[in-house]
Amino acid sequence: MRSVLLLIHRWLGVLTGAIIFIIAVTGSALVFEGAIDRGLNPGLYRVAPRTATLPLDTLIARAQSVARGAPVRSLQLARAPGRAYMAQAGAMQIFIDPFTGRVLGTRATADFDRSLPRVLHRMHTSLLAPRRGGGAVVVVCTIAALLLVMTGVIIWWREKLWRIVWGASWKRVVYDLHHLLGILAALVLLVITSSGTIIHFESLGKAIAGIGSGPPAPAPQQIARDAGAALVSIDSITRAAQRTLPDASLTFVNFDATPTRPAVVGMRYPEDRTPAGRSRVYVDRFTGSVLRADATRQAPAGLKLANQMRSVHTGDILGPPTQMIWLLSAIILASQAVTGLMMWYHMRPARVALDRKAERDAAS
Repeated sequence: MRSVLLLIHRWLGVLTGAIIFIIAVTGSALVFEGAIDRGLNPGLYRVAPRTATLPLDTLIARAQSVARGAPVRSLQLARAPGRAYMAQAGAMQIFIDPFTGRVLGTRATADFDRSLPRVLHRMHTSLLAPRRGGGAVVVVCTIAALLLVMTGVIIWWREKLWRIVWGASWKRVVYDLHHLLGILAALVLLVITSSGTIIHFESLGKAIAGIGSGPPAPAPQQIARDAGAALVSIDSITRAAQRTLPDASLTFVNFDATPTRPAVVGMRYPEDRTPAGRSRVYVDRFTGSVLRADATRQAPAGLKLANQMRSVHTGDILGPPTQMIWLLSAIILASQAVTGLMMWYHMRPARVALDRKAERDAAS
């Protein structure tokens, strides 16, 4: 049985090791995806915190003044007081100081898609290939990584190697590193690879979300009004959302122009580690009445589990401590791909024969 598992483990690693290395390296960087973008573009993000922010309608009007005719349809609020808000107008991102209303700069969505964090993201999810084909390759290799971790634990169990013999040959050191690092990161890697697989298969995620309650309900629609009907202010909409979920903070508001679509207010409870939160409040744009509120605290068990899947995969689940653990585990996964391929190369029969011949020649 062990020899069969070893054969499966070895050839899975050989066939998928290079791609697993790419997925692991980019995944380790994406633990801090937002921080990378902010670090590369400080002029767009950094603001001096003040006592109070301006009304959202004022900020949206300032963004609209530089939107070149495209209507502003969303506003993303900052999670920290020293960061700008971001409005979206067509294919343009507009960064605004929420305390002064000053427009800090604009960026085309196409430029954002070419930025380092987005390139890393696309490489991680699709290897920079068309999403359908590249995503399929990524998920196959993610499943392979999951199987490699599982078979690796079983193979390790027989010898239970807990130390590295630094005085031995470099091949033995590589062997020890592969076994020890693999077992140390095994639990986290099981979580990362299994959650990544679930995220890729939307049907599987929906099935988990529907446990105990059925699939989530579609977003509500509002009654269409006459073309000249007046819209309520965005500040009124967000106040209605805050009254509905008073313990949650605002993360974004979307106000689509389609007459049957309500405004969508993103809300985030303190225990929700996803950047935009998972709670949503749907508000009628003409009356300001709340059509429905989806609060993560009141979600059924299956939906709560599905809502946590992204933060489990990225390491956001418990904040900086788990982010660092996930970062180290992703680096270990990349090193496993390298050491595994090295071990395979030097354990091939032809290579072993050459090494033994070299040893005999050296001894004679």
